[in-house]
Amino acid sequence: MPKKKPTLRDISQATGLSSYTVSRALSNGSDVSAASRELVLKAARELGYVPNRAAQELRRNTRSSITVITASTSNYYYLDLMKGIQRTLRGSNRNAVVADIAAEGVYTEAVEDATVQDLIQSRTAGVITTLTLSAQNIKLLEDWDIPVVFVDSAPPEDAARVPFVLTDNFTASMDTGAHLAAHGYTDWLFLAYPGRWSTRRERERGLREAAAKHGAALEVLESENDFDSAHRTLSTYLDTPGHVLPRAIIAGNNPMVHGTLTVLQERRIRVPEDVAVVAFDEFAWAPLLNPPLTVVNEDSEAIGVIAAKTLTRILDEQLDAERNGQQPVPNYRPEDRREVSAHLIVRRSCGC
Repeated sequence: MPKKKPTLRDISQATGLSSYTVSRALSNGSDVSAASRELVLKAARELGYVPNRAAQELRRNTRSSITVITASTSNYYYLDLMKGIQRTLRGSNRNAVVADIAAEGVYTEAVEDATVQDLIQSRTAGVITTLTLSAQNIKLLEDWDIPVVFVDSAPPEDAARVPFVLTDNFTASMDTGAHLAAHGYTDWLFLAYPGRWSTRRERERGLREAAAKHGAALEVLESENDFDSAHRTLSTYLDTPGHVLPRAIIAGNNPMVHGTLTVLQERRIRVPEDVAVVAFDEFAWAPLLNPPLTVVNEDSEAIGVIAAKTLTRILDEQLDAERNGQQPVPNYRPEDRREVSAHLIVRRSCGC
């Protein structure tokens, strides 16, 4: 019968130290005293223990690598978001990787499910997600003690404790509508992405209430969340008999405004003389367009910082729990659920 290979538990029993301390000593952790490290190494030699490097790497990554779930990275919002996340994580020696579950603007449940399974198998420490995940997948991540923070999308209603950093899209939309009304525009078109992105609901609600308040007519036109779909959807709308060019177009995000401006340029429609254009989400070259683009700025970099700080605190508390021999259940606090404001950056595309 083959001899049983010695394990961490055997070293723990031989030294009287916890399995956590033994593991940290063998991986040269800085939080282990020199005396404890020497004791562990001596016992390992005597028992003939050979560390499993692959397993060590998995353990080492358990609290150091987080995943940011995005949905179509063609949206510039995510670039600034990642800048804030990476800058914050760097201070705690952590890093972030991106998992895009709607790379071409099209979402499927199957891709979401497969992505979550991959994250669990790869031992990701935590998740920042920009898309509302299913309650089943949130529960699955919780079962594996993987904390989740939502940004730009709300968690499901039954995930009452899960942290989020959301924008007050309703107020931002009301402000946008008030600005268009101040120009005397009473015919608005909202080119919107699908409702599975939860920000759509509050943006549309704010625009509808603003239109009702200021006596404007609002038409909502839905497109898939990518440039090609936005271009095709708006083109089809304008080519349909009975549809006329609105006096103002509000583009729901970067892909929507990309499609909008391309259609208007192809048709030689002047901005803002023939149609005013306002878009959600600032991006680096918005002031460089001709005319410069009026946008609702959420400051996604700042949102990324808040989300990363929240997740960092949760991960640090999980590490403390493990050191004390406790289950590292994510500790969510009421203050982890935050709403931040956005503001309108007025440029020339709205007619100013």
